[in-house]
Amino acid sequence: MPTLLKPLQYLSLMMVTFSFLCNACISKKKILPVAHNSLWQMIRYNKGSEIMALDTAFLMVSNRHFMTEQVQFADEQTDTTQQHILYIGRKNNFIYVYELNSLQEGIALFPKKNWVLYTEGMGKTFTGNIERATLMTKTYDVQVILFDYASINSTLGGKKNFDFSMQNALASSHQYTQFLKEISTIHQQTTLFEGVHISLFLHSMGNLMFRKMMLDNEYKVLGNHQFIQHILFNAACVNRKNHHQWLANIDFAQHLYIHYNQADKKLNGAMVISGNRKLGSKPCRPFARNVSYIDFHNAVGNNHSYFLNIPGRDFVMSDAIQQYYTTVLNGRPYDVDSLLKPSRIVGYNMIH
Repeated sequence: MPTLLKPLQYLSLMMVTFSFLCNACISKKKILPVAHNSLWQMIRYNKGSEIMALDTAFLMVSNRHFMTEQVQFADEQTDTTQQHILYIGRKNNFIYVYELNSLQEGIALFPKKNWVLYTEGMGKTFTGNIERATLMTKTYDVQVILFDYASINSTLGGKKNFDFSMQNALASSHQYTQFLKEISTIHQQTTLFEGVHISLFLHSMGNLMFRKMMLDNEYKVLGNHQFIQHILFNAACVNRKNHHQWLANIDFAQHLYIHYNQADKKLNGAMVISGNRKLGSKPCRPFARNVSYIDFHNAVGNNHSYFLNIPGRDFVMSDAIQQYYTTVLNGRPYDVDSLLKPSRIVGYNMIH
């Protein structure tokens, strides 16, 4: 028999869901077009031209539908028949986007530093992902490769946008696998990653494509070559059921972390919409033995994106959280006793 929710619990979940959907609708009608258009005015797309040195540069692998003859060249649709390798950065108040021939060409443009392979969740425009990747690069002093897919559409409402983002994340799984395979090949066959660490950071719905890769057994193309230091499943918007089974098959990374928050308002709203509890809100038994479970609830309240200080938002990371992410994203071992303590639920509880 399923557990019945008490009236107040049910009302609370319904309010969270209503807020979740309303925020998505507001983004569609007001916020998205303004931010979208203002940033596009700063972007300069280049293909085949000489690449200049840029500030806070990063790489992007995108499967958006591109129309390179237009000013807004990356639209709000996913095209799984192709992908674009982009070198992106800022110079003199402009954002320059250079189309490259290969990931290897792009990686060779950067000095030796630890790398983060970054995937975002729902609600990110092309320009929004540029902002997030830039923040990740600056905050944690890492080189970033962001895997970009269409996760919001300005013509759709809340529930339809939720479905749109989920479907595009799942549809992108095969390309994501090929992306990781190429990173693995570069790691084995060149010296570009020599002396540095590579970490995977998957946020919210970005975890969907990774989970599908594991469930479909596509991960086997990666072999058992351990080219990833840390994988961070951050606020994962995926079904928590039987998560220990697919996590147990990961042999290409040294350490795995699940970051969760039982009060995460977006994941609790997503639970009501999709009908299943999310791994990033409250993991369930049986737990994976090869994973460190980190509970952020005491430190972040009901927040969902607690790994960056995003301009315009009230939430600000504590020094302890920023120190934790800095260490783990740079592939360094972390003494959990210095920052974390055992939780009554599972794993460790993040201290303020």
